[in-house]
Amino acid sequence: MKRRKASVRDRLQLKLAAQKALPFLVLLALIIGICAGVVIVAFRQLSEGPTIFYLPQLEDFEALPPLWRFLLPLTGALILGLLFQWSAPSGRPTGVVHVLDRLHNHQGKMPMKNALLQFFSGSLALLSGQSIGREGPAVHLGAASGSWVAQRLRLPHNSGRTMLGCGVAAAIAASFNTPLAGVIFAMEVVMMEYTVAGFLPVIIAAVCGSVATRLAFGHHVAFNVAPIQMESLGELPILFVTALILGALASLFVVSQRHLSPLQQRHSPLLRFAVVGLVTGTIAVYVPEILGTGYDTLELAILGQLGLATLAVIVVAKLAATALATGLGIPGGVIGPSLVLGACVGGGAGHVANHWLGIGSPGLYAMVGMAAMMGALLNAPLAALLAILELTYNANVLFPAMMTIVVATLTSRQLFATEGIYQESLRALGKSGTPSWRAQMLSRVGVTSVMERAIAVAPQKLDPAQAESLIEQQPAWLLVGGGQVPQLLRTADLANFLQRPRDTSATAEEREPGRDPEEKIDLLRLPGERLELAPLSWRATLLEAQQQLESSGAGALYVGRDYDQGNPGVLDSDVAGIILPQHIESYYRQ
Repeated sequence: MKRRKASVRDRLQLKLAAQKALPFLVLLALIIGICAGVVIVAFRQLSEGPTIFYLPQLEDFEALPPLWRFLLPLTGALILGLLFQWSAPSGRPTGVVHVLDRLHNHQGKMPMKNALLQFFSGSLALLSGQSIGREGPAVHLGAASGSWVAQRLRLPHNSGRTMLGCGVAAAIAASFNTPLAGVIFAMEVVMMEYTVAGFLPVIIAAVCGSVATRLAFGHHVAFNVAPIQMESLGELPILFVTALILGALASLFVVSQRHLSPLQQRHSPLLRFAVVGLVTGTIAVYVPEILGTGYDTLELAILGQLGLATLAVIVVAKLAATALATGLGIPGGVIGPSLVLGACVGGGAGHVANHWLGIGSPGLYAMVGMAAMMGALLNAPLAALLAILELTYNANVLFPAMMTIVVATLTSRQLFATEGIYQESLRALGKSGTPSWRAQMLSRVGVTSVMERAIAVAPQKLDPAQAESLIEQQPAWLLVGGGQVPQLLRTADLANFLQRPRDTSATAEEREPGRDPEEKIDLLRLPGERLELAPLSWRATLLEAQQQLESSGAGALYVGRDYDQGNPGVLDSDVAGIILPQHIESYYRQ
C-alpha cells in the first residue's frame, strides 16, 4: 500500500512539475479562489465597516470638518508608523511590489507575517483616509492565500507560481467585482505570461472570488453611468492630446517613486509615515477630495458635476498626496488613485471639448481617461481596458479607450523612458524587476520533469561483488557519498575498471587501488570523470537549478525529496534524480 501511494504521489508531482496536471491545478484554483474571496470580503468589512461611526456614507470624507480632515490622516499615519516600527524589518514589505519580489526572487513564497501586517495596516490606512487604493492590499492578501495553499501541499515551485497568480486574480475579482480584469491583471502584471496551463486555473479562481464578493455585497456595477458614446470622429484629436497629458502624468508619478522609494530603506517607518500624515492632512483641509480612494469624486467626474478648475486642483493635490504616500511606504495601492486622476483629467478635457467645440461628454472622456491613466501607470493596457469595461458596463468606451491607452502608454514608455510603476519601484528598492524571457521559461518547469532518473546511490568503498551487483541495475550514474562533497561518477567508468585485466606480476604497492580481490574499490580514486554535487529540492524549478549550479560551482545537482526539510546528505536522503547542465540547455533550446 505504501508503495502504491508513493507511486501515485510521484506521478502527480511529475505532472505538476511538467504543467500537465491541469485538472488538479483547476481544483486547487477553486479552493484558492474561495480562500482569497473570503479573505478579501473580511478585509473590505474591516476597512469599510467602521466608517459608519464618523462618515455619513462610505468615502464621504468631504463631509468632515477641516480639523477632522487634518487629524484623521495624521493620527492614522502615526499609528501605522508605530505598528511598522514594532514589526521586524523582514515583516514590513507589503503590497504588489512585495508580491512581485517574492514571485521573481523567492519562488513565490509569501511570508504570513507580512500578510497579517498588510491585512490590519491596509485597513487602518483606508479607514484613516490615506490617499491610496485598496487593490494593493487585496493583491498581497490574495497572493498570500495562494502561496499558503501551495506551501501547505508542498507543491513544486512552478505550480506554486500558478497558485499565487490564482490568488491575485481572485483578490482583484473580489475587491472590484471584475473577474475578467482580475484574470488579465494576474497574467499581464504579476505572472507576465499567457499560457493555457496558467489561464484556466486563474479563470476559475477569479470566478470564485467574484462569487464571494457578490454573496457578501450583492451584484452591482461600480459606477452607474448612462450609455454615452463618442459623438464624432472629430473628438479623436482631443482624446489624443488627453492621452499625451495622461502619459506625462503617469511618468511624473513613476519618477516620483524613483526618488521617494529609496527613502524607505534610509528612514524609520514612524518618521516617514508622520510626514505622509502631516502632508495629507494639510492638503485635505483645502482639498478633501484627496482622502481615501476617491471613488465618490471619480463618480462625480464621470457625471460631469465637477468644474474644470475643481478638477485641475484635485489632480494636482491627489497626485502629490498619493505619490508621497506610496513612495514612503504607506500600505496601499495605486490603481484606485490612478483611476481618480484619469477621470479628473478626462473629465476636464470633456469640459474643454464641450465648451470650445460643442461636442463631447465629460463622462465619456472621464472613463477613457481612467483607462489611459491606469494602462500607462501599470504598463498593463489590456488589464486597464477590461477593468473600465467591467467597472462601467459601457461597451461604448472600448473604441476611444483603445487609442488613448496606446498613446498614453507609448508616451510614458518611449517619450519619458519610464516603465510600469511596479517594475520601477522594485528597481528603486534595489531589487530585480522584470525577469528575462529565458528566466520566465525556466521558471515554468520543475526539475523532476527533466531530471535523470537512471541513478544509483553508492558508498565510497565497495567490494567487487557489490560493484558487479550495482552495474547489473544499469544506472547511468553513480552518486558517491562518504566524502566531504558528494560526487557523481559514470557507471561506465566503474564497469571499464572492473573489465580491465589484472596485472598479477605487480607488487601490492604497484597495484592500482581496488585491483586486489580482497581490497575494496574506492570510487573516488578509480580512473574516470567525476562531478561534484550540490543538493536541490525536488520542488525547485529549472531556473533555481541553474542558479544553484552557478552559485555552488558544482558540476551537477542531486534532487532529494527531503532536502527541503533539512536533510542534505546523499546516503541519508531519498534521492530522486540528478540535474546536469545539459538538461537545462536541452529544455532551453527545444
